[in-house]
Amino acid sequence: MPGHDRWHPAIPGVAEVITGGTVRMECAARRPGEDAVLCGPLVVVGAEPGDVIVVDVLGAGRADGVYCASGHPGLIGCAPRAVRAVPEGAARTARGPMLLGGVHPAARTRVAAEAVRSEARGREIGGCAIAPLTAGSRILLPVHVHGAKLSVGDLHFPARGAPDCRAAGLPGWIDLRINLTRRGVERFRVTGPMLMPDPSPRIA
Repeated sequence: MPGHDRWHPAIPGVAEVITGGTVRMECAARRPGEDAVLCGPLVVVGAEPGDVIVVDVLGAGRADGVYCASGHPGLIGCAPRAVRAVPEGAARTARGPMLLGGVHPAARTRVAAEAVRSEARGREIGGCAIAPLTAGSRILLPVHVHGAKLSVGDLHFPARGAPDCRAAGLPGWIDLRINLTRRGVERFRVTGPMLMPDPSPRIA
């Protein structure tokens, strides 16, 4: 998977999953000071704006394949509904080349001007800045675009007693189960991500 370090609705999906399906996503490392590289986007078949996808974290592990009870993503979310052009000065100060996944070459200039940095969407996405989403956690994410386009990355594997996740994300894998709830935004008033971390978080 090419990966992406920007959010934009035009970044095409790399795979599909049906409701009730499970998927393993292989995530890249994040170099200190650089933007998190996200795995995806994953297209949820049948998802439309106004729906909600329910993501259950089944487990995570390091790149060597070993399961880690404390493993969790730094970022997880769906593609945004719309984007605005980034101010020219801000675009110039972005560190390093952008990773835009499989965006068609004819659209890369436009997408590059509009795309949002992977960690710059605040409360529109979920991650360990709010809660460590270890195995047993559940995330409800409102859908903004056709197919939802779920992305995840910046994995962390904190040691026993580690206070936070300020260290750069490591490479590894995460297993997710995806369910689709039709019209979930209207029916359940899910207007932003709802994070339900495991009530008895594991330790490394």
